[in-house]
Amino acid sequence: MDSGQYARNIGGPLLAESLRHYRDPDGDRCHPVAKRVLDRWALEEPNRVRLLCADPVRIEWLLDAAQDQGGVELELLTSVAAQRRRECGETDTDLLLEAGVALQMPDSLPFRHCDR
Repeated sequence: MDSGQYARNIGGPLLAESLRHYRDPDGDRCHPVAKRVLDRWALEEPNRVRLLCADPVRIEWLLDAAQDQGGVELELLTSVAAQRRRECGETDTDLLLEAGVALQMPDSLPFRHCDR
């Protein structure tokens, strides 16, 4: 399955179209890590993702948050220290949690308690 495919299935055609044309403020397209973040969020909070994907403005908020989260995760996981710790058997999730990176969808996005 392509990165972002699960999120596109949950979010529907508006999200799929938005992902095709998304550009962050620097003009960069949505990164594959950000799409994996979207997949994780869609798996954990499908109803919240559906509600966010019903409106183009909210989709932009969702994509911006996923892009920011993906950047944080990518920076941490591509470090030499992370590679060494992976060689010792630690998982990426362990590394992110130990670094204090929140893996859940940010509370700043609307519809916080739809899936809890």
